Amino acid sequence: MAARVNRKTFDFLATDYKTVFRRVKILAADSSASGLQAQPEHKANFVQRWYLSLQGDDRPITSEAILSKKTNQRIYRYDWAFGMTVIKGFWWDWVEDLCKDSALAVHLLMESIGDAPEMVPVSATLSALHPSKNTKTIWETSWPKIPKAAADMAKVSSLAVPPYLSSGLMLTSNILDSYTETNQKNWFLYQFFDERLKCPTVEWRINRQVLKEYGPLLRGTLFAAFYGSPDSHPGCIRVQLRPQARYYEKGDLDFIIPTDEFEKEQQVQIEIKPQDEIRPPADRKVAASPRRRTSR
Repeated sequence: MAARVNRKTFDFLATDYKTVFRRVKILAADSSASGLQAQPEHKANFVQRWYLSLQGDDRPITSEAILSKKTNQRIYRYDWAFGMTVIKGFWWDWVEDLCKDSALAVHLLMESIGDAPEMVPVSATLSALHPSKNTKTIWETSWPKIPKAAADMAKVSSLAVPPYLSSGLMLTSNILDSYTETNQKNWFLYQFFDERLKCPTVEWRINRQVLKEYGPLLRGTLFAAFYGSPDSHPGCIRVQLRPQARYYEKGDLDFIIPTDEFEKEQQVQIEIKPQDEIRPPADRKVAASPRRRTSR
């Protein structure tokens, strides 16, 4: 097993960002921003800096399709981070300007390169630090959802759930509940088939209130298992992080997606090549060590 981390920080200019004519231009790292026309003086455009990070195992072991006490099912975690900020000279209240609902969408795309084993999402979370601006303590925030979370894990089967996923620490430490106390949505998960990359995708849809209460640096985790023999499926899986922001109220899918401006090799991604577990031969026996004679 080998854990990989891929990070990227970049600045971009978004023009006409609240219209259907919005455009994005990636700014060079050594370019001067002094001549740009953007917020707060120029209301139609803005400059932002984004941070992306993705980490996980690029050599996971495949699992068997049948669950039993004799099989060793494995679930792996893939963690992403997404941060947004403004830079000196272009400060403005960008959080308030986001759409109230579905302000952000964070995608993890699972693209098969060649005939690869199948990557199957098992569960996913959005993380937060407590206490936050809502002033609730960690126990007030986490305790109501512990029974439900435990019940959900039981449905998956204890055979398929690793200890860190089912532990009390995982359930109570930093999982951000999808609903607020007043039954308002914080975030939700959605799966779809991406049209351009032609691959399964897991999406976190996040409302604006989450950024106001927990901050504009978000972290999430996807738990996944891998199925299929690498011998008969020798390809790999490219997991790519694609965050996006929505400022245009009239369309639920009208997001600003700066990473679309990057070439394939410039994306924040991990190339995963699942492996078979190496097991000793079934008929192999360990020879008994001879007893040492002792003098009397």
